[in-house]
Formats: sequence, structure tokens, C-alpha cells
Amino acid sequence: MKKQITQIRDIKEIEKQLVQSHSGVLCIHLDNEKLMQLACNFVYLDKNIYTFLDNSDENFEHIKYGSSGSFTVSSSDKITDRKSEFTYRLTYITINGEIKDIDDNKLKDQVIELYRLKYSSDIKSAEYELSENLKPILLDTKEINAQIEEGN
Repeated sequence: MKKQITQIRDIKEIEKQLVQSHSGVLCIHLDNEKLMQLACNFVYLDKNIYTFLDNSDENFEHIKYGSSGSFTVSSSDKITDRKSEFTYRLTYITINGEIKDIDDNKLKDQVIELYRLKYSSDIKSAEYELSENLKPILLDTKEINAQIEEGN
């Protein structure tokens, strides 16, 4: 087995991957000293991650706004080029930051519209309704790490 790991430093390439990705895993510190991990859809806007949390979830009341959080997106490709010494390529992007509530109504509306465009573009804006139990939050980015792992 051979494995090679390369750091991605080009922010445009990282952002392209984030815009194309449809889901990731969000990890949030709770005020009861536990971690909550959930797979979720997201939108990437202004170097931050926006998603919606279900306020009917039992952990929702324990979310500690202002605490650290992490979001990871991954993708994989099988390399079919016979000239390549590798047979697979994995891309990992991890964003570390701070979990925040979205107070600005204009920003909330923008995030909802971007979410509609990304996941439900066939539904007209006027007909798109956000479930009452979904609350938008943001992961305010402090650090982005991206790697490509190639191997066989």
C-alpha cells in the first residue's frame, strides 16, 4: 500500500469544492460537556458555513453558542488512468470556528434563499417554506484545512 498526502493551499480550489459539496459533518460542543455530531446539508457563504438545526432535537437546548465547532466535507474518486501510480483520491476539508446564532434577518433570508437554490431549485422562491422547527446557525470560520490523499 502506498499513500501520499498533499495540503491544498489554494483558497479558490477549496471554495470550489465547498460550493460543489452537498453535505458534511458538523461537530458542536454542548454545554453538558458532550459533543454533538450530525450529518447535514449546508451553504458556504463569505468563508462561513451555514446550516439549519432542528430545535425539536433533545440536544438543541444544550448548544453552547460561542463555543468551538468543526465542519468536515469529504469526497472520493477512483483513479482509472492506467498511467497513474495511484488508484484512489480522497479530499478532506475541515473548517474550525465558532458556533453562532444568526441575528440578522437579512442574512437569514439570504441563507434560506441560497439553501433553496442549492437543494430545491425547482421550487419557486414564493412557494418555498422553511419548517418552523429549523433554526439557521453559522460556523464562523477561524481556520480551514484541506488535504488530498492519494494511494493504492
